[in-house]
Amino acid sequence: MRTSVPAPIVAVMGRRRSDRWVPGSPFSLEEDARGKEVRELSEPLPVHAWFQLPDRLLRRSDAQAYRLTRDAVWVEAGRGETKLAAWVWRSSVKHRRQVGAAPT
Repeated sequence: MRTSVPAPIVAVMGRRRSDRWVPGSPFSLEEDARGKEVRELSEPLPVHAWFQLPDRLLRRSDAQAYRLTRDAVWVEAGRGETKLAAWVWRSSVKHRRQVGAAPT
């Protein structure tokens, strides 16, 4: 006998579409945690960011940073249905290239 999973649990865990796994939405910091003074970056900054997803603990992704506060960064990774976007702690984001370094 097959049992069905309640809809809210399926939405949190992710879903399959056209034989391709689509991850659930990452957890994002609330405004009280991230701070209210948001600064827009003049251009997206390439970063490595850690996302926390409902179906697995953490995922490190190549991402772009778009906005930041004193404690948090808005990052986006991927595109289309697999796009991840969330406010994450600033300490979970690292530059992909050395900022201010002389080109080699």
